[in-house]
Amino acid sequence: MKFDDFLFTYLGEMGKYQKIQFLLVCLPTIVVSMHALSWTFASVDTPYRCRLPSDLPEKEPYYTPLLNFTKCTNDADANVPISEYGQPGITCQYDRCKLPNNETCSEHIFDHSKVEYTAVQRWEITCDRSWIKATIQAAYYVGQMAGSMTFGVLGDRIGRKKVFFLAILIQITCAYLIAIAPYWWLYAIARAGTGFSHPGIFVIAVVIGMELVGPQYRKLASCITGLFFALGQVIVFLGIEAIYFTNYQILHIVIASPALLFLSYWWLVPESARWLVSQKRYKEADEVLQKAAKINGAVLPENWWEQLDDSSASTSKDGAVARKLTGADLFKTPELRKRTLVVFFLWPVISMVYYGMAMKANVLGGDIYINFIFAAFVEIPALFIVYLLIDRIGRRYILAGGLFIAGACLLINWLMGDNVQLWMAITQMAFTKGSITGVYAAIYTYSPELFPTVIRNTAMGFCSTIARVGAIAASYISMWIAEQFGKVFMIIPFGIMAVSAAILTLIFLPETMGKPLPESIEEIEEGSSYRSSHEMQPLSKTTEETTETA
Repeated sequence: MKFDDFLFTYLGEMGKYQKIQFLLVCLPTIVVSMHALSWTFASVDTPYRCRLPSDLPEKEPYYTPLLNFTKCTNDADANVPISEYGQPGITCQYDRCKLPNNETCSEHIFDHSKVEYTAVQRWEITCDRSWIKATIQAAYYVGQMAGSMTFGVLGDRIGRKKVFFLAILIQITCAYLIAIAPYWWLYAIARAGTGFSHPGIFVIAVVIGMELVGPQYRKLASCITGLFFALGQVIVFLGIEAIYFTNYQILHIVIASPALLFLSYWWLVPESARWLVSQKRYKEADEVLQKAAKINGAVLPENWWEQLDDSSASTSKDGAVARKLTGADLFKTPELRKRTLVVFFLWPVISMVYYGMAMKANVLGGDIYINFIFAAFVEIPALFIVYLLIDRIGRRYILAGGLFIAGACLLINWLMGDNVQLWMAITQMAFTKGSITGVYAAIYTYSPELFPTVIRNTAMGFCSTIARVGAIAASYISMWIAEQFGKVFMIIPFGIMAVSAAILTLIFLPETMGKPLPESIEEIEEGSSYRSSHEMQPLSKTTEETTETA
């Protein structure tokens, strides 16, 4: 008997125990979402001008009659005549980097009418130092990349629970350091630390969730985790914090503090029973499952592990204990190698488009706070759509369809030029963000189903690692290149890569809907050989066999 069959025969696919544990591992993703995009508002773009020789050292007002405006914008971030200065909702700006005598300035005066204090102001991340803004955001994803490589392997070697708790400790420590960091480079290092903890919390939460529930409910693991991520951005992060706490240091403290509650998880969240079984640690797995059975009102047979197939544990066909697998094993067999290469292309593309649109929410115009909230709200119905369809039309079509819609919307926006009406631009943004959100949820369901239990967490760790390449690229493209040279340098690469990823998904990846999780590499290769032999079998041969049978 496979472990899947045993587990869901006696405990059910989604009992009370699974629901409680799934909720517990999802809650920390709210804080993860706040840290992931907190730099967007710690460094929010506020008008600033050169400090004049006549300005006093104390805080000077932003507006001054000694300089001429270069442009004025309304609440929708659209240019309006300078003559409208002084009217409600109109913001006017000066030349940010040059004095009236055309000399470059090194100190600036910031507009504090909407934002109290930003990291940009503290460290003068202005003009020729604007690359620092993208670098700090990229540092988060560099840390996330390192965390993916570390926690992915550790999750398979020392267990899901220890990795999950260690990541929470690292996140809390670095989050408070961010709030008090005196230098931008120290801030960046601490931010890299919070990024390092990200996969240890988010990816492990998805893996734990998927290993708890049956095939019918695996879509919950990614969809509901993604829903908590979106709710963290809208309700907890933006809705309450970013709008009201406009001092970046206070904002960081408010974001970090809820995570202290998760220290209780050492006693509340047990180790993954599936992982314990894969390590042949049956007594420990029995303790976890007996507790689950008690909560679910079920009874487990004695020595139930004796009913399991050898493939569910870390054994080879001759009964010997199998060696520990590494990332290199992902490329040693043909079917697993093909899946790995395609999935390793999909993850950075999806990450690049998702985080790029989140970091540059006002790329199509409008207020950054309102646009960010709107873009995050779009994620919620997108996740429900994925939840409703992923077990009806399949993972592969959800993934390919969402990537194609996102890429097509971006390319259509570029073809329409700069004179796109605001309502049309926001509609395109909503479809792009909603589609890529659905894709992100789907790939968290789809990817673990493509890899066997013996190397699943390692594979997911590498997926998350390679995804950071896309997130790092998105940081520089959206926060630096697009601001300096125009949105076309963001839209075209995002659009082309998304459409390409959709095509590769349809051509090379199999459907996994409704199928049991593979336990060993042999299952994947044998399944591929079976499909290939039947797909390539001549019709005449099939007819002959049917006739002989009859």
